[in-house]
Amino acid sequence: MTDPNDRAHMSADVARIRDLIEAWRQAVLAKDAAALVSHYAADVVVFDVVPPASLRGVERYRENWQRWFDSMKGPLTFEMREVEVAASGDLAYAHSVNRVAVGEQEDIVRATVCFRKIKGDWRVVHEHASVPLMMDMDPDEKS
Repeated sequence: MTDPNDRAHMSADVARIRDLIEAWRQAVLAKDAAALVSHYAADVVVFDVVPPASLRGVERYRENWQRWFDSMKGPLTFEMREVEVAASGDLAYAHSVNRVAVGEQEDIVRATVCFRKIKGDWRVVHEHASVPLMMDMDPDEKS
């Protein structure tokens, strides 16, 4: 049986994580790499769609975002769909399907983010982004 106080606490945790996710999305749209990584653990591990394929450390990740922002030609659109969040104790995760468009190029990026509660607030400790590989599939079947 679940303690009602635990359920209320979990809901507060999920709400906080959703707030962090929205702040992160707004930082992407603003092309603000510092704000984007402000809720990441110092030793975050990231598996990303842009090189390098994996990296460790919030500063390296911030630099990677800044390089991408600096390289953009055209307006940026970033939408998060199907956002799911679950939290229990000091661990949580979220996943989403994101639409990213820069100028005329548009991609679907799947994301899974793992959080740990550190010093009373949630920090991203692992992030994994991937792009679907469309092999022998009709381009109209993309979703």
